[in-house]
Amino acid sequence: MDQSIINVGLCCLDIISICNTYPLEDSDQRVIDQRWHRGGNASNTSTVLSLLGHKSAFVGTVARSHELSFLEKDFKKYDINIDRAIVKADCSAPTSICIINQQNGSRTILHHNKDLPELSCEEFKQFPLDSGIKWIHFEGRPNTDQIVGMLQHVETYNKSLGVNQPRIVTSVEFEKKREFSPIETFPDYLFISKEHAQFHGLKSKEQAVEFFVSKIKPSASVICAWSEDGAIAITKDSSPVTSAIFPPPKVIDTLGAGDTFNAATISALSKGHSLKDSITYGCKIAGAKCGIEGFDKLSDVVSFNVDTS
Repeated sequence: MDQSIINVGLCCLDIISICNTYPLEDSDQRVIDQRWHRGGNASNTSTVLSLLGHKSAFVGTVARSHELSFLEKDFKKYDINIDRAIVKADCSAPTSICIINQQNGSRTILHHNKDLPELSCEEFKQFPLDSGIKWIHFEGRPNTDQIVGMLQHVETYNKSLGVNQPRIVTSVEFEKKREFSPIETFPDYLFISKEHAQFHGLKSKEQAVEFFVSKIKPSASVICAWSEDGAIAITKDSSPVTSAIFPPPKVIDTLGAGDTFNAATISALSKGHSLKDSITYGCKIAGAKCGIEGFDKLSDVVSFNVDTS
């Protein structure tokens, strides 16, 4: 059976401006290009997983605003299931103003969520868990207590299964500068961003995994991508494994690179590949993404086989 990978978290509207250089304060200048883009970490991760050949689904709240039609059409374009999305009336769609500097591919994000509520645990529980779900990935959001409830709900489901029935694998990403305890004690895989690690005063990817490995459950793993320094992963009972980066010939667009790394790593892990091979694959796909605009051309520039050679 073709099982799905579900991504829980944010969907927003990205308004992307591509500039010759980063704009000066109090200046007036033309941009090279501007476009609307369906954004949000969980939304982006869903897109990349679909491009990697997975049955992908998004779960989260979306506003019944004028942007909804655009967002729904874009989900459909990538064959992403949104049957579990909760549409909220009388709300505004969250937006991110994204500035991409053409000189170096850097992205600067100005995000605003006026009034769209986060997904609640009760809303998550409206939809049954079953053998058609292989993996659920949670984006770390401000609704920490609700995410804990969702993870506990999945844990309860897994415990109800027979010995030979496949469990749902869970993962959580901590990206923002925000406290997420006690979420880290629940997932099978914990993804830590460089930004979040630095929020805790950690100065390297090695320090990051050493800090968080003490917080996870015995069977879990910690994964940390550290931009130009590659990625690292560790389990409680093993030594860390690492991967170098795979930079493109020219950096074009880094928006969504972290989501791409997470998605590609999850893709490889879901197929039974080792932790080292999976993070190496994640670095390869993320590197390829940085060399193109958006996600659409990923299939043109990279082989979707896990090959660390």
